[in-house]
Amino acid sequence: MVHQTSGQFDLADSLLGNNQKLNQQLDKINRLVNWKPFATKLSRIYSSPTGRPSHPVLLLFKCLLLQAWHNLSDYVLEETLDDRLSFRRFVGLSVAETAPDHSVFSRFRDELIQHKIHEQLFSELDRQLEDRGLIIKKGTLVDATVIEAAPKKPRQNEDGTAGKSPQDPEADWTKKGGKYLFGYKAHLGVDQNSELIRRIAITPAHVHDGEMLGQVISGDEEWAFADKAYDSAKNHKILEKKNIKNGILIKATVKRKLSVAEKMCNRVLSKLRCPIERVFGTMKRTYRYSRARYLGLKKNGLQLAMTSMAYNLRRMGKLCA
Repeated sequence: MVHQTSGQFDLADSLLGNNQKLNQQLDKINRLVNWKPFATKLSRIYSSPTGRPSHPVLLLFKCLLLQAWHNLSDYVLEETLDDRLSFRRFVGLSVAETAPDHSVFSRFRDELIQHKIHEQLFSELDRQLEDRGLIIKKGTLVDATVIEAAPKKPRQNEDGTAGKSPQDPEADWTKKGGKYLFGYKAHLGVDQNSELIRRIAITPAHVHDGEMLGQVISGDEEWAFADKAYDSAKNHKILEKKNIKNGILIKATVKRKLSVAEKMCNRVLSKLRCPIERVFGTMKRTYRYSRARYLGLKKNGLQLAMTSMAYNLRRMGKLCA
């Protein structure tokens, strides 16, 4: 029998709310978001009663948002839902109802990945943000950051080549600031004015930032701003074809030094693109998204999507203050 919540809270629920500020934040997000389209998309995971979870899929999705906001493991998420009234209120669990078992979250993530529902959910949130007029489309800030792999770094091979991880063979190496890092890269396209995330992509860490420009611009922005790693003839053509103004920093070469005018241009463009660093900073410091929680591209792609949606929801709350 499928367990359903009534969505109604009795007097005990309202009296036992144990964090007023958190309650207000979560209640505001609940009010701002139209959850019905999310529930519709999530319902497509289960085409028949067989194998359905014991809780509504929208409730489970909201649980994963809480997990992203607070950097919780599945076990701790289950325990916290049993203990914290603000969490139960947000997802729709009354004090009399049992929180989902930790294993339910793992199976639910597998279903999201298998059906690629998280991509549809990210797009739905983007649509709602746009409908509210929060996405300005004047410019897109493009950049990437390294997310270290969940397992320990593998040892170097005997022939001197970079080692692979038997636990996470899809992770790879990159060098940044003279330091070798092992894992993945999260690529973002961020709306310049609102600092909302519009496009996301995940790759092994060895993939060059500049190779992903086409996947993280939306095509409806006036400008695209990016650092020197994106300065290539290929990317210039991509922007030209989409009629997007080129805000990529100019890269000097061994044969050609930058002119005074080009250096001045870079200083201006650098200031325009720097807000994306705040977005990465929030994701890494607030949501602890500097190390992957899972193995493989697919599961880490889901983690990036959930973290980005969690960030956008919190950002939406601030923009609609």
